[in-house]
Amino acid sequence: MSIPVLMYHHVNELKDKFTISPDYFDHQMEYLARKDCQTLFLDELNDSLKEEKNTRRVAITFDDGYLDNWVYAYSILKKYNLKATIFVITSRIKKKSSSYRPNLEDVWNGKVDKEKLPRISNHYQSNLRCVRNSEGSDDHITWEEAKEMSQSGLIDIQSHSHLHSYCYVSDKIVDYYRGNKWRTGWLTGGDLKLGLPIYEDKPSLAGRRYFDDRDLRDKLAEYVSRKGRERFFEKKDWKKELDGIVDDHRAGNKLKDSYETLEKRKERVKKELLLSKDIIEKRLNRKCRFIAWPGGAYDDELVKWARECGYLGAVTTQPGANISNTDPMYLKRFEVKKGDLGWFKKRLFIYSHNLTARFYPKIKGLF
Repeated sequence: MSIPVLMYHHVNELKDKFTISPDYFDHQMEYLARKDCQTLFLDELNDSLKEEKNTRRVAITFDDGYLDNWVYAYSILKKYNLKATIFVITSRIKKKSSSYRPNLEDVWNGKVDKEKLPRISNHYQSNLRCVRNSEGSDDHITWEEAKEMSQSGLIDIQSHSHLHSYCYVSDKIVDYYRGNKWRTGWLTGGDLKLGLPIYEDKPSLAGRRYFDDRDLRDKLAEYVSRKGRERFFEKKDWKKELDGIVDDHRAGNKLKDSYETLEKRKERVKKELLLSKDIIEKRLNRKCRFIAWPGGAYDDELVKWARECGYLGAVTTQPGANISNTDPMYLKRFEVKKGDLGWFKKRLFIYSHNLTARFYPKIKGLF
């Protein structure tokens, strides 16, 4: 048997590809409870992989630690006595909010009207604000809320890194900044001038940083400004003009760029891995032994360094089978994209059986 690991981000009333509604989530959790599915924390899943059982087992996970995990998901999980793991980005978690933030259970108990529940931002808005401020976010749970959920025995708080930032990883230009890329501020250190070159990027933990040429940035931004900023990008051949400036700059051997050394990357990555782990353990007085790779990106070095930092396992964003010989550093998950109960039942069946869990994602081209 394979043990399915479910991946969620948002549970709220908004509509985007990272979100399912509270009603749909309730239907899914009710189904798990009705079928007597045993929900597992990841250390329990790790132990269960070594045991041959015919019982229904599943792990429920949430990435990022968004506010709606507290407002909606936690209340529904509590309603059915189901366990789940929330992977938090520690830099985005505040000590506490200015006042108690009610959740769905408070509505059910008649303490507040549903209209008084905290306003939830969509995935894009939440992340855009965090690009500008990594000192805690009102769009995420607080440590106070994390502690209450953790003490319930139903929620395990684990790491999703400290920053969940991105970095450039090569000198290949894939676009130019036109005010249309939400994470450009992360990649440029807050530089958002129109016309900046946008290079290939990855989540920072999984990438060897490429430091681009600031003189080239300034040259492109100055050219766009001189040509009329926003109106410049209405021209048919705007990209050709900027490519020409880049080619001339590089041809003149004026490029002042560099790559991070492997040793520097190791130092940076291990520092962040340890920081996130240490914060969670001190705040909640519980062991942090698992991590969700930011953006689902990882490589052999990252896995090795995570082990050295004391992590026992990690979850990926790749669907597949979790069986007895699965390395806990490469746990597979499938993303719950739809609320439809028929779709949910089918995916649970697929990822509960070794053969279908292994071959279905390949047939569908899911990785």
